[in-house]
Amino acid sequence: MVTREAKPTPYPGARRVLGRIGRLVLTYLALYVVTWVIIGVFVSSEDSLTDIMWFGLGMLAVTGIPTLLLAILAGVCHTRMDVTTFRAALAFPMMFFAWPLVAATWASPLVFQVLCQIAFAAYLMPAPLVPENWTAKPR
Repeated sequence: MVTREAKPTPYPGARRVLGRIGRLVLTYLALYVVTWVIIGVFVSSEDSLTDIMWFGLGMLAVTGIPTLLLAILAGVCHTRMDVTTFRAALAFPMMFFAWPLVAATWASPLVFQVLCQIAFAAYLMPAPLVPENWTAKPR
């Protein structure tokens, strides 16, 4: 029987990249849901937890979708940066997606959403998104 060994290619497989993007999306969504449950518990208002969770779901379109698009775009485009510098540089613009919560009656939704954005960018986001294309600059 003749076997052929596969040659390693310099480009990653689409399945691997899509798997890492899927992990990125699921990680952010899990963190987002936990954040809004915490907001619902800490906000002392006449609204029920269900109402606050529906509001959080609506905020996903304003806060979560742009955050995910920025993370995916930056993860694919930036290939020559140190991972720590990349995470720090990405955390700063992600905080600005929480801007609609400035108008909230209480400060806790804004504070917890900003903490969610920082935690995702600094710790939970898979970086580099495409490890095969990543070449970090020496310091």
